[in-house]
Amino acid sequence: MFLPFKKPSGFLPDLKPKESRESKPRKPMTREVKRRLWSTVILSVILLVIWYGCMAVGAATHNEALIYGVMITYFVAFAAMLITYLAYNRCFVNKDVTVDMLPPEWSEEKKRDFVEGNRRRAEKSRWMVSVIIPFVVVFMVEVLYLFVWEGFLLNFFENIGWITPEGGQ
Repeated sequence: MFLPFKKPSGFLPDLKPKESRESKPRKPMTREVKRRLWSTVILSVILLVIWYGCMAVGAATHNEALIYGVMITYFVAFAAMLITYLAYNRCFVNKDVTVDMLPPEWSEEKKRDFVEGNRRRAEKSRWMVSVIIPFVVVFMVEVLYLFVWEGFLLNFFENIGWITPEGGQ
C-alpha cells in the first residue's frame, strides 16, 4: 500500500495488522532528554515573552485598539492549543484506567488496546505541553503586569518622589 507519508502522524488510524504491533516497554527519560526538554521550554518562554511584548508595545504605540487584537489573537491561539491537547487526550478521563476496570464483555485484546491507546496518546502529545507552558507563563506575566505590577510600580515611584502623579519626572 502506498502512503505519501514517511512517518505516521498519529492522527490517522494505524494501518498495521494488530498481530504485528508490539507493545514497546516505556523507556525512562534520560538526563539529556530532560535537559533538552526544559531548555526548549525556557527558550520558548523567553521568545514568546519577547514576541508578545514587542507586538503589544508596537500595537500600543501605533494604535491603542490594536493591542486588543494582539491579546485576542494570542488568547485564541492559546485556547486552540489547550483544547486540542485536551481533546486528543480525551480530557484525561481514562488516564488511570486499568484492564480490570474495563467492562467484562470486552475481549482481553480490546482491553489491552484501550489501555495502551491511552498511554500512546499521552506520550505522543507530550510535545504539546512544551508549547502550552510558554503561553501560560506569558498569560501570567500579562495579568501580573496589568493588575499588579503597573499599579504597584506607579505608586512606589510616586511615593519615593521619582515621578509626579501627572507622570512627569
